[in-house]
Amino acid sequence: MVEKKKKEMVEKSSASVKEKKVLNLLHLARKAGKLQIGFDACERSCLRNRAKLVIFAEDISKNNRRRILFVAKNSNTKAIAFGTKLLFGEAFKAKEIGIICVEDENFVKGLIPLLTESKGE
Repeated sequence: MVEKKKKEMVEKSSASVKEKKVLNLLHLARKAGKLQIGFDACERSCLRNRAKLVIFAEDISKNNRRRILFVAKNSNTKAIAFGTKLLFGEAFKAKEIGIICVEDENFVKGLIPLLTESKGE
């Protein structure tokens, strides 16, 4: 029984380590001024061809998901679902954040492996 609990905690902590790595990179991008938060800011960034990656929460509404995927597709921007609105909100000291976009290719190179790795498991 104790071993089972330890195994569950290790699995949870490994998932949270990946989330922490992603959030750390997003914080660095924000400090560098290469992060846009919110639907309108990300839409503007995509339309101006500045956005390199759009990250949207898995629990955003269907309408917002459809709209941001449409904008990202038309501007040739990668879009990936990751985390929840509450996770992003807590990380960036806001109530809930559903959509984030990164405007720097070097941050994207660091984020893509982490986001696809966590999605594949």
